[in-house]
Amino acid sequence: MEMEEYHEDKEALEKELEQLKKEIIDEAKKVVENYVDNPSDISGSVVNIHQNSPFLDEDKDGEPAFSGSRWKHVIKSK
Repeated sequence: MEMEEYHEDKEALEKELEQLKKEIIDEAKKVVENYVDNPSDISGSVVNIHQNSPFLDEDKDGEPAFSGSRWKHVIKSK
């Protein structure tokens, strides 16, 4: 490959990279604008509850054993 061809290829690749970078930034701006106009109710937090979790325990009537303030500091004691 001659020096001139290398220089032309490098310029073409840099132009393509700049174009891709511009497209990505423009798309990111659209996402932000969309979120501002239509905020999500989802906080982004994830809660995982294991199948043996005390949060799934029920009392003798089939009601959740822990709800409301009773969810604080739950320790399985079986």
